[in-house]
Amino acid sequence: MDVIKLDGEWEFRNTKERKWLKAKVPGCVHLDLMDNNLIPDPFVGENELKVRWVEEEDWIYRKKFNINKEFLKHSAIELEFEGIDTFSEIYLNGKKIGETDNMFIPWSFDVKNVLVEGENVLEVKLLSPTKTLKERADNYPYKLHGGDFSPRVFGRKAQYSFGWDWGPRLATSGLWKSVKIKGWDKARILDVWVPVRNLGNPAHISLELDIELQQAMSVDVAFRISHNKPVLEQRLRFTLPEGRVFLKIPLTIKDPKLWYPQGYGEQNLYKIQLILLDEKGEILDKIEETFGIRKVELYTKEDEKGESFIFKINDIPIFAKGANWIPADSFLPRLREEDYRFLLTKAKEMGTTMLRVWGGGIYENDIFYDLCDELGIMVWQDFMFACAEYPDDEKFLEEVQREAEFVVKRLRNHPSIVLWCGNNENNWGYVAKWWGERDKFWGEEIYSKVLPDVCARLDLTRPYWPSSPYGGRHPNSEEAGDRHNWDIWHGWKDFKEYLKDNSRFVSEFGIQAPPVSETIRKFITSEKEYHPQSREMEFHNKAYEGTERIIRYISSYFKITSDMDDYIYLSQIIQGLALKTGIEHWRNNKFHTAGALIWQLNDCWPVVSWSIIDYYKNLKPSYYFVKRSFKNLKVNIEPRDGKLLIFVVNDTLQPFDGKIEYAFSTFKGKRRGKKEITLELSPNMSLNAITIPLEDVDKYGEFFYVQLFDEKGNLLDMNEYFFAPFKHLELPKAEVIYTIEEIDKEIYRVVLESDFLALFVALELPNAEWEDNYFTIYPKDKYEVIFKAPYTLKEVEENLEIKGLNLKKVRKA
Repeated sequence: MDVIKLDGEWEFRNTKERKWLKAKVPGCVHLDLMDNNLIPDPFVGENELKVRWVEEEDWIYRKKFNINKEFLKHSAIELEFEGIDTFSEIYLNGKKIGETDNMFIPWSFDVKNVLVEGENVLEVKLLSPTKTLKERADNYPYKLHGGDFSPRVFGRKAQYSFGWDWGPRLATSGLWKSVKIKGWDKARILDVWVPVRNLGNPAHISLELDIELQQAMSVDVAFRISHNKPVLEQRLRFTLPEGRVFLKIPLTIKDPKLWYPQGYGEQNLYKIQLILLDEKGEILDKIEETFGIRKVELYTKEDEKGESFIFKINDIPIFAKGANWIPADSFLPRLREEDYRFLLTKAKEMGTTMLRVWGGGIYENDIFYDLCDELGIMVWQDFMFACAEYPDDEKFLEEVQREAEFVVKRLRNHPSIVLWCGNNENNWGYVAKWWGERDKFWGEEIYSKVLPDVCARLDLTRPYWPSSPYGGRHPNSEEAGDRHNWDIWHGWKDFKEYLKDNSRFVSEFGIQAPPVSETIRKFITSEKEYHPQSREMEFHNKAYEGTERIIRYISSYFKITSDMDDYIYLSQIIQGLALKTGIEHWRNNKFHTAGALIWQLNDCWPVVSWSIIDYYKNLKPSYYFVKRSFKNLKVNIEPRDGKLLIFVVNDTLQPFDGKIEYAFSTFKGKRRGKKEITLELSPNMSLNAITIPLEDVDKYGEFFYVQLFDEKGNLLDMNEYFFAPFKHLELPKAEVIYTIEEIDKEIYRVVLESDFLALFVALELPNAEWEDNYFTIYPKDKYEVIFKAPYTLKEVEENLEIKGLNLKKVRKA
């Protein structure tokens, strides 16, 4: 097969104008307009509104390219667009060759008889998504609902592009993936799948091929399967008829190396290299795929409190620790491999075992799934339907089926994907009457018939789940399935209410906080906008009453401030405390609750949102709260019925022997009731180690703490509980002394010691990468942090800043 890539420099223009401008493919209209200095950056100030006109226009993209005589000799030649966003008409050498209306699938057109030797001209007319969708909505016999721009439901375009409560409305158009021309002869490979049939030794797998032939002929299928080194090689001959042929070749792998989520085993991956040859030995096509050998089960069994919802990988039950993933940019072609690698590596370092690809975005780029395979992060994969009613006419259902078939085939070799899910919140929305009294559940046939049928036909190696949330008597019930807990934040309830939530799997929960100061200063246009309630700050918070809710949560725990830096710091601490509260509670309930997925990991633009990593990849303080809460060996404190329950959680597959120490302490370090308890904890479980009665507590002048040690005396974790809001505590001003040493090239250790309790201590140094931050130092105790920084020791000492809630003085020892 010969391939000619058409990526790179193109031209584009508004259909109302004649002048051609420079463009890039892959790309989109907004990025090209910015590159030509025709629109301002939509991410700055209120520029989002100034560029709204772009989505109302039609645009033409043009590419001139040469084809030689030899290429035209191929018996089949196709023009392939890997992704067009979204509605387009395609012309080659002045002849219309096709139309597109789905950005999630590739589009191929037969151009054998349209191409000419020498120069060819390809034009793609991109139709206004807004006008196209409004026209479809107007022509539909029923009004369907879908947020602020309901017509979005009539197109297979990323739904978030029309705005969400964390994202702007930037409904762009473009050739957002690669464009190429393919020439082939005799036969080609359309698809390769390697499903696992049995996990024994040897493991039984299949090699399933989809081959297209232009004529009846004999072909050889030669393949090699490797894991570091070749483990299986074969060359097989088949006599096949003309047309599409499906081959299923049973295989066995001796001593299979299984794939596991991080923390439970290795992320073993196999590679298959496959060549299709004719009987003379001429190579017709070749392909390479990566796959993993593993078993996935969604364990749902009735019990006395409802029904379980536990993911099992290779028969090991997993408590899913993780987050929801949204598209990492409003302009998708801007994303590069390094963007995905940074975000997913930070997710792994945080302790993530699962990410949910949310259903209002996109089926992610290949690199996302490749990295999840490599890093050991399980993927809950939504189909792209979210918070809306969807059409169920025959044409729309056929389009959904075609999309689902492509998506499942494209992604099913990835061992990291453990679940197909029908939609985000549509079942909940219908039952909760978000759209009023409705005669029917619009879209139900998609989630209850079309999608499960596709999954059953094309992939029985992982389960299908109709919606998120889903299960029980109500789609968002606690007793079965998964649940989205938005009583906190949307319901204005205090985050301590998480302690009352005994859901079986929490697939969304969260609370907002602003990004770091550096990010805010990139999107505001003047210093007067650097205020919690400035116009541009509130414009960059898309949630209903977002600022008001943040202030509500701050005021519950801290004294109100009008200082912007204090507002950022306190709201970020609140976000961290809220996520910590929920995660620790649900881990205490392991495996009654079997997962906690934060809303959300990342952002698509600079914004005040629920994310814990902002658009510019700065880690919010909450990232470190979550990282500590996700530790595999963890000690937690939970108040119940006037007592403190101490839980120890072991997510490892080894028994744990160690001890806990606990005590009450004044903020200046006077301790009482100090005790030590030895522990023997079985693998993969949570234990209520001890219950502490509360008597004669000075709730404004002391706190309770617990520390977890291994059998060698190494401190593994610590936790503390306060008996009153921080705004009411009689906190003394603490003095922190510290030392810094370089332990390897540009790797440093800082050791801090405080005379009194020091709360939420922040280490600040540009370009530093901290293993831990925003921590609490107990009185007369030390705290150690390892970090990387591209500086000399002297430069680190001169530029390191240390801040905290109640610090009076910081000095170097």
